[in-house]
Amino acid sequence: MLFSSAALMQSCKTTQSVAQQDQTEVNPNLVDTPPEAIEEVEETPTEPVWVAKKGLYNAAYNQDFRLLHTQLKVSFDWEKQRLNGDAVLTLQPYFYSQKDVILDAKNFDLHKVELVDQKSKSLGDLDYSYDSLQIHIALDKEYTKDDIFYIHIKYTAKPNERETSGSEAITEDKGLYFINPHGDEIGKPQQIWTQGETSANSCWFPMFDHPNVKMKQDIYMTVQDKYVSLSNGKLVSQQKNADGTRTDHWRQELPHSVYLTMMAVGDFAIVKDEWRGKEVSYYVEPEYEKYARTIFGNTPEMMEYFSKRFDYPFPWDKYSQIIIRDFVSGAMENTSASTFMESVQVTDREKLDQDWDFIIAHELFHHWFGDLVTTESWANLPLNESWANYSEYLWREYKQGKDEADYNIQSELESYLYESESKQEPLIRYYYQNKEDMFDSHSYAKGGYILNLLRHTIGDDAFFEGASLYLKNNAFKPAEFAHLRLAFEEVTGQDLNWFFNQWFMNAGHPTFFIKDSFANGTVKLIVRQEQDPKYTPIYTIPTKVSFIWEDGKKEIRNITVSKDVETFQFSFDTAPAVVIFDPDHIIPGVFNHSKTANAYKVQAKYAEQVMHRVEAIDKLGESITADPSIIADIKPYLSDDFWGIREHAVDVFNDYQGTGDLTEVVKEIRTMAIKDKKSSVRANAINTLSTVDNEFIKTAKIALNDSSYEVIATSLYHSASIEGPSILAKAKEYEDAKNPNLVFVLSIIYTDLEVPEKLDWFDKKLAEMNDQYRQYMFRSMTGYVIKLKTDEEKMKAADIILKYATNKGSSKSTKIAAYQAVSPLMEVEGISQKVGKALENETNKEVIEELSQQGY
Repeated sequence: MLFSSAALMQSCKTTQSVAQQDQTEVNPNLVDTPPEAIEEVEETPTEPVWVAKKGLYNAAYNQDFRLLHTQLKVSFDWEKQRLNGDAVLTLQPYFYSQKDVILDAKNFDLHKVELVDQKSKSLGDLDYSYDSLQIHIALDKEYTKDDIFYIHIKYTAKPNERETSGSEAITEDKGLYFINPHGDEIGKPQQIWTQGETSANSCWFPMFDHPNVKMKQDIYMTVQDKYVSLSNGKLVSQQKNADGTRTDHWRQELPHSVYLTMMAVGDFAIVKDEWRGKEVSYYVEPEYEKYARTIFGNTPEMMEYFSKRFDYPFPWDKYSQIIIRDFVSGAMENTSASTFMESVQVTDREKLDQDWDFIIAHELFHHWFGDLVTTESWANLPLNESWANYSEYLWREYKQGKDEADYNIQSELESYLYESESKQEPLIRYYYQNKEDMFDSHSYAKGGYILNLLRHTIGDDAFFEGASLYLKNNAFKPAEFAHLRLAFEEVTGQDLNWFFNQWFMNAGHPTFFIKDSFANGTVKLIVRQEQDPKYTPIYTIPTKVSFIWEDGKKEIRNITVSKDVETFQFSFDTAPAVVIFDPDHIIPGVFNHSKTANAYKVQAKYAEQVMHRVEAIDKLGESITADPSIIADIKPYLSDDFWGIREHAVDVFNDYQGTGDLTEVVKEIRTMAIKDKKSSVRANAINTLSTVDNEFIKTAKIALNDSSYEVIATSLYHSASIEGPSILAKAKEYEDAKNPNLVFVLSIIYTDLEVPEKLDWFDKKLAEMNDQYRQYMFRSMTGYVIKLKTDEEKMKAADIILKYATNKGSSKSTKIAAYQAVSPLMEVEGISQKVGKALENETNKEVIEELSQQGY
């Protein structure tokens, strides 16, 4: 699964890390002071806010039965948003004899619970009790581990008629979702889909709803004949029925975890590829059929790459990917049928600005780490998510090169470090308070970063062979954290407890103070771990130190950091220009290593790891106003081979206020704004030119014809702020565009310039947008409606806004944003009454509560 948070919706641009920002701070106690003279800092009596909040111990689910197979026959009641279900569960006592069965089944109407034979012939009703969450079934006798029996349950599932909850990663847990069920929601197709993780599939079929329960399955889905269906495994048959429906039979022949069972129904175009004779299919809305391979076309190559890299061929019968509306997460790795949020559905032109290969790789890779081998319990979630997170790095490294992978993984470190300011937990967490809390930047970002560290620590061959052995040893079974460690130990012959304990079983990360000096042919390197040992371990870290001289000569020395304060000494004939601790940039931590401007110049020029070069360019940029000579040092990086370096170099000159001559720099940035191969670099160049180029409009007018929406939007925005109304003729050319970047910029322009008669345009754009973008559009629209002149216009604006505020498909955030947008119009006669009536009919309690707190 991938997050659906706002951070995911941003571009993958890497910014300066917390570690880099902290490097300007120098501990005065350490300057020119030998380590043995350093006094211990007094402990702060107040416990840090980020200290782990322990809950009760969360054990793995004790399995009384093997769920060998589930047969489901389902049909759908769109009007009531219910599922009519018929389930036959094939059960076998796990080891101990059993005479009772307890199944998870949330908010069902139960019509029949009976024992049947292998051909589904009734052997008699079974006594049961039901508390709306679990069915307690008394068996007709005691069954041993050698017995196999069948329970038939006929039921109605009512997912919309129960209290639901959610988390940051998975916003709802209804399990089964009817999208626009009555066909009356604005700009939205009718769909049905499911989302099982963590324990929501028991909202639509009876089961043992735990990740260590695996089963085979057959699902018979009866749907309207006009719709397409999708589920796990292969489509075995399709049978048209006399009432205009069709029954599709989907079979999953290999065992997988119950939360990975899925269904989807709707109007989709299907585009098919192939990998090693297996079907690879892409389900998109019909208007995006011609872009399906634009979005998913690298999938077969990914399957081949991962299959070879981990010496384990993709194990499932087929691989489908489907884009659905209003998804409650970023994406989900349902076995052989991954689901994706609608933002992934892009045109060829939109892909220039946002390539979603990372999320496609993430969900595909789960089919090894998560689907083939599944976390035994949610406490062990990094066995699924850390690996899937790291697959994004692996794919970028393979497809686009190491610089691309290293540049993007920096955002993972930043994500974790940001979260660590308020929360520091072990990655493997048996004492979580809520299993949904496991879906955080620890399990994803930090975990992936640590796998990269493990790879560098034990070497590539051992890393990939160990991962392959883990898959082979635990295929089609649940696993816990120890299984992973033991696989790597078996391959390497080493005890790796030291690594796994400190990085996976303990909270926090190292905070380093580093100081280097040279005297009498010796480089002295002081390394201090400054994290509080009361909460965070003193780490043992095999690492390297890179020494680089002015002429580019380099030497690498291996060291192991293992104490709170250590001094390392290295003999050289001459002083190196710069010393780089952790030159591979793989340690997840915070670093404070003060360097001279000259050291950063050499680092920017000769460091091998891209983030050390980025750090040096950013640091030099901080001094560019005070020292204009640095302009000449940074200018060469405007034409660097790697786009990330070019982008950072451009940013250095943004809003430059110094006295240095930027004539040549501006000329080069003008060229970049038009000709750079990377759209984000072109957009950044436009952004910088708007602050330093007196002839900016000439370049902007050319950029307004760019292939990238991001570049056009950036050019429009800055041109409007400089030219004013004269930009409106060009802006009008893009009014029909659906790209959010362009739409939002146009809304800002129309608001700032008070352009009349644009309410119909706002209405049209709102109808075209998905729910997530609408809430942002309403915030922009608020500024527009404030400036409306007549009561007639204000009434029209209120009608438009309230149409979306009362739209059944609108989320809580969108509804609140809509009511906030209409609030400036409340003084107009009649609008207050309309708002009041809308609120009277509002059924979302959270919306009512929050608006009440805001004074509605």
